[in-house]
Amino acid sequence: MEIDYKTIAFQYKGDNYNRRAIATSRSKKPMGYNKRNDAINAITKESIAFAYYELLQSEKSISVTLICKKAGVSRNAYYRNFNSTDEIIIYCLISKWAKYCEANPVPRDDGEVLKQRLIQFFYSEKEFIRSIKKHNKIYLIEDLFRKVIVPAEAVGRTKYILYVLAYSVYGMIRAMIDQGFSETPEQIGMMFAEHNSI
Repeated sequence: MEIDYKTIAFQYKGDNYNRRAIATSRSKKPMGYNKRNDAINAITKESIAFAYYELLQSEKSISVTLICKKAGVSRNAYYRNFNSTDEIIIYCLISKWAKYCEANPVPRDDGEVLKQRLIQFFYSEKEFIRSIKKHNKIYLIEDLFRKVIVPAEAVGRTKYILYVLAYSVYGMIRAMIDQGFSETPEQIGMMFAEHNSI
């Protein structure tokens, strides 16, 4: 069974992120639910995220007005979908991770494969990550790791194991970022293979 990161990305909105709510929302829709509204909202959300993604890589100062103008949406549409630009970055990363996982599936209980995929993913998104760092928002990557790898309902031993996994992989990726992505995922893998053989 694989994790549905696309659903997580679509339903992510700040502190309202909750895997259990996401799981139950698939089967229970409110009375008067209109599937078309979901599609329109998804397009709006993608437009805002893509506009901010582009601006982040080219602008020094980014306002909500500038994001809305580039996305072709109203300020109301912006605030209906996001509370802050931090949320847009998290949404972009989760959405991109979901697309990456479609092409490179991650088995639910294989921490080693998850680690390799995350390193490869962040390396493939190095220009976006550099832009995030340039705008002093690198702390969001740690937040992303906690939200994606450690579910809110995890308890006991599982929670400890997931936190160890999340922070060890985050530490490796943070080192890649701090080194300016000077090593490829393959080179990092060889470094660890050499270290393990000592």
